[in-house]
Amino acid sequence: MWKCPYCGSDQGMPYQDSNLTGMLCLDGMCGRFHAMTDEESKQEERHVYESDM
Repeated sequence: MWKCPYCGSDQGMPYQDSNLTGMLCLDGMCGRFHAMTDEESKQEERHVYESDM
């Protein structure tokens, strides 16, 4: 998981849909979304999208 730039929690989860790419904080006290450009996204070493489907 990633470190949230807003609260510092290590509960960040990569997120991508047709309009957004970034990191969603899953911490119960935060829950913010940090949008990333394609370039920023490519720079993340562990930027992997997984699905439980």
